Amino acid sequence: MAKQDEQRLLVKIATLYYLDGIKQSEIAQMLSLSQSFVSRAITRCQKEGLVKISVVQPSNIFLNIEKGIEARYGIRQAIVVDVEDGASEQNIKRAIGSAAAHYLETRLRPSDLIGVSSWSETIRAMVDEVHAQNLKARGVIQLLGGVGPNGNVQATILTQTLAQQLNCPAALLPAQSIEGSMEEKARLSASNDVTLVTSQFDQVDIAIVGIGILEPSQLLKTSGNYYQSDKLEVLAERGAVGDICLHYYDQSGRPVLQPEEDPVIGMELDQVKQCATVVALAGGEHKVAAIKGALQGGYIDVLITDYPTSRLLLEA
Repeated sequence: MAKQDEQRLLVKIATLYYLDGIKQSEIAQMLSLSQSFVSRAITRCQKEGLVKISVVQPSNIFLNIEKGIEARYGIRQAIVVDVEDGASEQNIKRAIGSAAAHYLETRLRPSDLIGVSSWSETIRAMVDEVHAQNLKARGVIQLLGGVGPNGNVQATILTQTLAQQLNCPAALLPAQSIEGSMEEKARLSASNDVTLVTSQFDQVDIAIVGIGILEPSQLLKTSGNYYQSDKLEVLAERGAVGDICLHYYDQSGRPVLQPEEDPVIGMELDQVKQCATVVALAGGEHKVAAIKGALQGGYIDVLITDYPTSRLLLEA
């Protein structure tokens, strides 16, 4: 058989499949070929250059930047959302929250235990954007104490709302995020109600966390779950650039407080690092150092951030 005859058949099959949208089984029947022959022919068309597949990338999709972040920091996936330079914090949080909701809706398995660091406006934006029907998880567990010293229970409500959306039970952490003393932390941490939740931290399949900076967010200020100025000065002196679950780290991701001086009840940084999948929601140029520290520390598997911030993450 001449090469031209062979190519004629390959091009015929490729045209029917790619341009006319006909199934392989139907092509096989039309041309009196086996389906395996048609499948091999389609593969050959790609290898031999008879078919060239191109992906049209819209201007607001940033695959090259995502690949750059993944390669530079060794993470599993980066998701970069489109926001304009100078966008408001609220717009950034809303865009990241929408992307995070889509990530959760498309990857959630019924067997997954979801952990949520619920004192986060960006995570709250994610919860507001979860609309898919028939979602199911094993449970939602609160990774950071959810009661503010002034009675603020927004974190508890957020956890319960997400559990309702995922049609599963919620495990609430009945403690403040930052206890008044190490003695109080030890007492509460040993209580049955708290232990029931914290003992499940090592079982979390997907941890959804925010990344904080040294200056407390407005949500934390409202809740009362933040360090006073004297403690913030100590953290600054030790080089703190950011926190996950209110556990602070330096630019290399190293914890800046020893376990015996950290009064926070929540998932510890070493537990975050060991979690199967940690999805970090963080954006805004003011958070670049904090995000870099978390990436350098190896705490993040999936980063969802905004376009202006992503560019800064790739700068030297």
